[in-house]
Amino acid sequence: MNISEGIFIVLLMIISLSFVVIFILLQNLINNRKPHTSIEAKVIEINGRYSRYIYFGKPSGFNQNPRYIITFRLKNGKKMVFICPLPEYKWVELGDEGILTHQGSRFISFKIAIHRNNYSRLPK
Repeated sequence: MNISEGIFIVLLMIISLSFVVIFILLQNLINNRKPHTSIEAKVIEINGRYSRYIYFGKPSGFNQNPRYIITFRLKNGKKMVFICPLPEYKWVELGDEGILTHQGSRFISFKIAIHRNNYSRLPK
């Protein structure tokens, strides 16, 4: 590899990283401008994904920051997928129904009204 190829690779990496940063900033800006929306929803999928990371070009284990993903089916039939904090992820079960609050694509909360076994978890 000569110097010009090395410079090209470094520039390509910088440009790629810039696009990722711009995308994240734009997504946050878009979410911040949207109102908090609450809607009836049901948990249809729960997934904790650990992403592999590369260290000097070799896979070297799993990322210490897993992504906790919950998929909801809204009352209108639409599916929404959110990355959620660990406490919410641990608390919900498949089939739970309740009120989902979100701000654009940002998860805010999920208040369970009906547990998957059809009994109320909420105090009366």
